[in-house]
Amino acid sequence: MIESARKDAGLSQRRLAELARTQQSSVSEYESRRKSPTLEVVERLLGAADADLAVKRRVNFVYVKDSELGSFPVPNRLWQVPVPLCFSRVQVFPFMGYADGKEIWNLADPADRIEFYELMLCRGLDDMLLETVDGALLVEAWPSMHLPDSVRAAWQPLIDAAKGGASREDPPRDPAGINARMAAEIGIAWPRRAKARRRRPVRA
Repeated sequence: MIESARKDAGLSQRRLAELARTQQSSVSEYESRRKSPTLEVVERLLGAADADLAVKRRVNFVYVKDSELGSFPVPNRLWQVPVPLCFSRVQVFPFMGYADGKEIWNLADPADRIEFYELMLCRGLDDMLLETVDGALLVEAWPSMHLPDSVRAAWQPLIDAAKGGASREDPPRDPAGINARMAAEIGIAWPRRAKARRRRPVRA
């Protein structure tokens, strides 16, 4: 984790140690797993690399049997693939002559992405899905995807859940609580009450 954050930030071990006010030898020992840092030290090193320590829920898969596909993976929830990985070019071993032996897909191209997602949902392995199929992009592509009925039925609840099952009656979100803070500063109630619609007079 420390090594990944350091490399993502383009830092050497020496420079990370300087920013975190520690020794380069300590960073080396942590990354080689010869020494275990405390949680406080991990947070300080990650902070020096402009990274945060976060908790991420696990995604678990079950494989659903299908008479034509054999089996296909279904997760317990959708997930995010970070930018730019979600738009990268990917290469996979040809799946049973799929698309005339096509091996490379450009996930930045919507048509290629849909084609690749169709392949992954039907024949991918769980690790492959986790590294390539972004939940938000999947929800966006979902209406245009051509999938066997069994696959669509198994994944549909996940698509619905990702949308939050939200209706137009749900209260709108206050991003980062900014509206509430601004309202408190100027002394008005938040959230604001919806204005009642005026009825137009009925003409005789």
